[in-house]
Amino acid sequence: MLIKGMLSAKIITTFTSPWASPIVVIIKANEVDIRLCIDYQVVNSFTRLMVYPMPLINDLLEDLDKALWYCSLDMASGFWVVSMTPRARLVSAFITPFGLFEWTRMPFGLKNAPQIYQRIVDNVLYGHMRIKPDQDLSNPVDVFEEGEPEPEPKPSVLGRRSYVDDILVTGDSWDSMCNRVDKLLNVCDRWKLSISVAKSYWGRRKVAYLGHEVSSAGLEAKPKELDAIANLPFPTKLKAMRSFL
Repeated sequence: MLIKGMLSAKIITTFTSPWASPIVVIIKANEVDIRLCIDYQVVNSFTRLMVYPMPLINDLLEDLDKALWYCSLDMASGFWVVSMTPRARLVSAFITPFGLFEWTRMPFGLKNAPQIYQRIVDNVLYGHMRIKPDQDLSNPVDVFEEGEPEPEPKPSVLGRRSYVDDILVTGDSWDSMCNRVDKLLNVCDRWKLSISVAKSYWGRRKVAYLGHEVSSAGLEAKPKELDAIANLPFPTKLKAMRSFL
């Protein structure tokens, strides 16, 4: 059971809270597993937006055709690496037929979750700040406020930014790609981030990234998305034509 598994992993905990967001259960593509989603519309309406420069998709897709080798990596557990503050835990509470629960780790769906995780990924890739040697990485600290700056600014270990938990490693040769993968694994180990091996693709000539097929030949739309457009029913009425256009 999904709830039981998250309780065992201490990702959620039982609690009494004045907040209680509803859940939505989604069947995954394999038609067997389920995904637990939470409707945070009300919570998000009261949440102040965190301003942080998210990467532009077009910028991330630029010049990818100049590479020969690609690794498309997915961060394991994603947002769950971020500890929740006591106040955030209270607001994150969700209700199920089995009781009321709150998150000890940051869930998907909260208004500022993507910005918070993006900031962490940027810090890992660029090394803007480093935790003091005497600090415990298990403590929920903000390294942008309590960390120390690196002596000199460094470029990204990947040569570019990444979009939230979708990491793309490129190389104009096999050795250069492996070198970047090695650097990425080192910084991920340093900052206690994990990569999902099962969801990642290593050393490919073509990979899927941000809704595109990426290769040295350029960018292509995913076949699945093209099929969806090709199979659209032809409009026979004016209203349907307007919707189609």
